[in-house]
Amino acid sequence: MKDWKIADITAREVLNNKGCPVLEVEVVSEGGKVGCGSASFGVSAGSHEVAILRDGGTRYGGMGVLKPMTLIREKILPRLKGMDCRDQRAIDEAMIELDGTPNKSALGGNTICSVSLAVAKLGARHMELPLYQHLGGRLRNVLPLPLFNFINGGPYSAGPTDFQEFHGVPVAAKSFTEAMRMGVEVCMKLPEVIRKRHGADAYRPGHLGGVGAPTANPREVLKTLLAAIDEAGYADAFLLSLDCATTHLYDAESDTYAMSFGKLTSRELADYFRELVREFPLFMLEDPFNEDDFEGFAALNADTKTLICGDDLFVTNKTRLQRGVDIAAAGAMIFKPNMIGSVTEALDAAGFAVSRGMEVIPSLRAATSPGDPTAELGMAVGARLMKVGAPQTGERTRQQNRLMRIEEALGATATMIAEADVRRWLSR
Repeated sequence: MKDWKIADITAREVLNNKGCPVLEVEVVSEGGKVGCGSASFGVSAGSHEVAILRDGGTRYGGMGVLKPMTLIREKILPRLKGMDCRDQRAIDEAMIELDGTPNKSALGGNTICSVSLAVAKLGARHMELPLYQHLGGRLRNVLPLPLFNFINGGPYSAGPTDFQEFHGVPVAAKSFTEAMRMGVEVCMKLPEVIRKRHGADAYRPGHLGGVGAPTANPREVLKTLLAAIDEAGYADAFLLSLDCATTHLYDAESDTYAMSFGKLTSRELADYFRELVREFPLFMLEDPFNEDDFEGFAALNADTKTLICGDDLFVTNKTRLQRGVDIAAAGAMIFKPNMIGSVTEALDAAGFAVSRGMEVIPSLRAATSPGDPTAELGMAVGARLMKVGAPQTGERTRQQNRLMRIEEALGATATMIAEADVRRWLSR
């Protein structure tokens, strides 16, 4: 008996950390080993992400996943049964061929991705390796520097402020574990700093696990975050970054961005970002323009002293990355396997980005499914930076803890990006 052959695939409907039904898949080998996978999805999703298949109707408000469960039983299992669970590429390509659509709308990107993640975990079990080494090689030892989403804005703040996420980045940390401690200590200071600066009623939880923006003015939000960092005793030990998520601000008809202080053209918005970079220690701007403005990204990337990063611009898609590389649109990409729909495609996109000198930045999604392995997939591609959310956010905290355990297991061989390498983006 070849115990690594796929013998069975089962699927069930479970709830993610937002109480929304998602697909959970178990792939079983002939040897009796099991790999379990469940694709996460974004609270804010770009229009170029793969299709998410749900049931519609009134059950669970239309969000149920009984249809994907049926497709797994009737279509995916017969195609994958007997295949080698260690051959991730062959299995992913088989599902993509079976789907046959450009955006995975026939089977659903959530369906394919859940099976793909389960297969990856099963393959790791058969190889007797951690997932990140199974997919990335036995010598992987780079722990990411965490970007903490301390303050939530955009659609996720009662404020609201213009931008979606305000990050603190503990660049002075010498280890991932130390970086986590620094982040937690800053998070502890935020409530009292917000109340002191903005009034007793200004503190409120954010929808993404952090703190809601206490004011609509991005400058004041950044000043508040710096004050909390200073109160925690880490002045000059942190840099800042922004997930601008400007697609939600963009009006295609007028070709302007609806900021809290007025409408801006792309050129005016670029000037505004340049001012922020001069005023604050912002080492990264994510999605500073809408998801189709490659030229706007490229212009800002050419003359701004900060790392420009694409999330909705690239959607972990190698084809869109190639378009961005051709015009030097950005120096980094956000890595989310569920955006593209399979482990292999996500790893291929990351490998392509690295080969072109870009940073690959995994992002632990807000609507996180049980057992989400994005953190380990990030280690598999050697990611030096990672968006880890806030320090107290359920499933994402489990992934943060997983990385601390990996660091402990690696011991003296564990490494992390040097502070100087992060600060260089402020002086390029």
